[in-house]
Amino acid sequence: MQPPAEPAPAPERNIYLDGVEVANPVVVTGRARTFESNVALRVRDARGKLIGETFTTATGEIGTHSPFRGTIWVTRDPGASITVDALEYSARDGSEQSLVSMTRPFDVELVEATLYLPNADCTGVVAQKRRIPKSISMARLLVEALMAEPAPFPKESRVESINLRDGTLTVDFNGRLQNVGGSCAAQMIRQSVTRTLMELPSVKKVVITAAGSEALALQP
Repeated sequence: MQPPAEPAPAPERNIYLDGVEVANPVVVTGRARTFESNVALRVRDARGKLIGETFTTATGEIGTHSPFRGTIWVTRDPGASITVDALEYSARDGSEQSLVSMTRPFDVELVEATLYLPNADCTGVVAQKRRIPKSISMARLLVEALMAEPAPFPKESRVESINLRDGTLTVDFNGRLQNVGGSCAAQMIRQSVTRTLMELPSVKKVVITAAGSEALALQP
């Protein structure tokens, strides 16, 4: 009688999720062997609706499972749990590949925030209340929340850094904020960011830069 055959080993994945730290932002760690080491990260709420997406890059030799780390900001109440997805998009047709997911309970305290959003006729901004998960970096969270709203930020806009010094809060965006496609968009972005951040008690002045330049930021 022959011994039973050993089970076939599980196929090796291209992406592994090693950890999800529940906070705001959510911190995601793992290992990936993907095209150009790119990893897309998404967070979905308790009902499965997408509420945030970002990208990160694994650091290591191409073709090996190299470590990656990324953060995703949660800009609205996700409910009792979140699900984090890590995946890659096909360079050929944009299809999803190598998807792995991890679900965790979400117990971050909610706080009420005031966002100043553009009105319909581009003449000013209007205060809107939102309940969002608390963060130790409320200034960054407020900007991320603005960018998640139907506000006139160009596609692929991204916050590079936020620094507070002597009451002046400098928000540096990537180069997409150098040319925003019209004077209305430029004016509304400036007013939205400035008025929203001026709600923070430690902020006396807001400076907006793009790729490090204040002069080039928010050109029509």
